[in-house]
Amino acid sequence: MINTILGPILGIADKVLDRVIPDPEARAKAKLEFAQQASKLGQEEIKEFHDFVVQYEGAGEKVHPIIQILRGSVRPLMTYALAGAYIWGFLHPTTFTPDVMQGLFQLNLISLGFWYGERALKNLGLNLGKKRS
Repeated sequence: MINTILGPILGIADKVLDRVIPDPEARAKAKLEFAQQASKLGQEEIKEFHDFVVQYEGAGEKVHPIIQILRGSVRPLMTYALAGAYIWGFLHPTTFTPDVMQGLFQLNLISLGFWYGERALKNLGLNLGKKRS
């Protein structure tokens, strides 16, 4: 994500440095320094955001076990509820309108995509979890 933000900024900085610094060696050095500083700032922001999330939600081992169970059960229960509602609507066609059924279908696609999407992509040979260099 940080590369998608830094890419355009570095491109603009390269153009500016090309016009401002005429010496090729000094320009290359300035571009390298700018890229390093931008990367360092991006990493600091990511760490700061991570620290905020941990502080806001609390570290996992410090949270009461009941809260851990509730946190872990939200997504499966939502999936069961969505699948159950869709199956109910399919078996009892007069219960829901076609628009509601279409909405339930889309929500089920999102939910099942969350649970099984990564596995399907890995089976297709697309491992999105790999770190990119």
